Amino acid sequence: MPETILGLDIGSDSIKAVLANATGRMDVRVIASETVRLEDGVDLEVALKRIAEKILPMALSRIRCVVSLPPSDVMFRQIRLPFRDESKIKKTLPFELEPLLPLPIEEVVADYVHLPDGGLLTAAVGKERIKKVLSAVELHLGEVAVIDIATAVLALPLLEQEALTGAGILLDVGASSTVAVFYEKNALVQIRSFTFGGNTITRALAEDLACDPTEAESVKISAAYGTKTGGALAACRTFCVSLANTIELMRLNETLHSPPAEILVTGGGSLFKPLIDDLEKTFGAPIKALDFGRSGQLEIDDNLQNLYSPPIMNAALATVKRAFASCKSFNFRQGEFAAKSVRGDLGKQFKWGAIIVGIILLLAAIDLFLDYQWQAKQVGNLKNQISMVFKKHYPQAQMVDPVAQLRTKLAEDRKTYGMDDGGSGVTVLALLKDMSIFISPAMDIILNHMHYENNIVLLKGEAKNIEDVTNVKNELLKSKYFKNVAINSTSLTKEGAKLNFDLRIELR
Repeated sequence: MPETILGLDIGSDSIKAVLANATGRMDVRVIASETVRLEDGVDLEVALKRIAEKILPMALSRIRCVVSLPPSDVMFRQIRLPFRDESKIKKTLPFELEPLLPLPIEEVVADYVHLPDGGLLTAAVGKERIKKVLSAVELHLGEVAVIDIATAVLALPLLEQEALTGAGILLDVGASSTVAVFYEKNALVQIRSFTFGGNTITRALAEDLACDPTEAESVKISAAYGTKTGGALAACRTFCVSLANTIELMRLNETLHSPPAEILVTGGGSLFKPLIDDLEKTFGAPIKALDFGRSGQLEIDDNLQNLYSPPIMNAALATVKRAFASCKSFNFRQGEFAAKSVRGDLGKQFKWGAIIVGIILLLAAIDLFLDYQWQAKQVGNLKNQISMVFKKHYPQAQMVDPVAQLRTKLAEDRKTYGMDDGGSGVTVLALLKDMSIFISPAMDIILNHMHYENNIVLLKGEAKNIEDVTNVKNELLKSKYFKNVAINSTSLTKEGAKLNFDLRIELR
């Protein structure tokens, strides 16, 4: 969707608005325009509210506003510094301007453009004025991207053209005043206001024609004034003389180095033909009407063709095109009033978000590493403990699967030494108790192995002689648990002093 830009030309007598869609880098299509005069109780707030009612329904997307202020709101000064470094200029500019302004430097917003000879043309506006305009525009219309000066934005398209070899003047003939923009070598050199405008001509014509100002204005617009224009022509000549004196003074102080090679005119007052004729006679330079539509970069919506007047709306249209300016101009949307860049804010948020995510991932990696180290240490300790338990209870075996091996050993030991009943219902403890009763301590018998399973008990031991083994066999048959006791085998020990024996006992 194309970007929608609203150019607001806030003048001393009226506010003009042009709503346009950007169709290319410098190409725009005007889709709406509106003019509200600042009279009969209509102030800035009321005018902007009326413009919003007419303009906002036409917008295809979120509006970006560009505002231009009248030169009457601005204090212009020329200063010279021994350097051209931008950072140094911005630091030094407040100190250089302070003694030149009627307001304290902390109460103004200042900006500058470079002069061809190395100086600076500075412009300063009171902060209260900027604050009032910003709050009113953003309340009714949308975010303000730039605040410039009307005549400066009018001259920007000229300065962006091919290199200008000479000097020139752009005259914006408004209702109550005329603003002259002097440029040379593709740079603004000065902006001056004159107390001459369309109303001056209207009042003079009213006297010439002996009619009221409203009728005189209608006659002026229709060019039906005939030859009764003595007073109006005198007013035009007075202005031309004043402009010529200004140019002469600027050439004397070397602000301008050559006479104007061309004069461009715009504004409602420039439609008065005798004024154009006087300018040509006075300066001997071609007088051209400023029309941005001639550059091929402007398209007017069909429903505006008969309503849109370039001389009247040029400043508002130039304010729209200020959004794409390649040359440096003034911008009072700075410092405490600096515009918030959504793209920049998102970039910063993304940057900080990426940093935070990176920190979180790093901490997570460190946590995983430390957790792994701790668990590895725990596993090592557990393995050592298992090994110690295994060797303590199963020293003769090689440890392969300690849990399974110990479980098997435990099962065997339970059968041998525990409470296992061997499948007969008689526990090992009961059998041992009976054996201890029937085998007399006087027999010198040592039992060193017992296996109890499936109602069979296998006993191994040592005796002094075969008679003692026979006696053990006979005594055990007296037990209520044993059904049959048999001597499986006997053999002498290695030393030959005792007899090894095996007994097989069947339970009842």
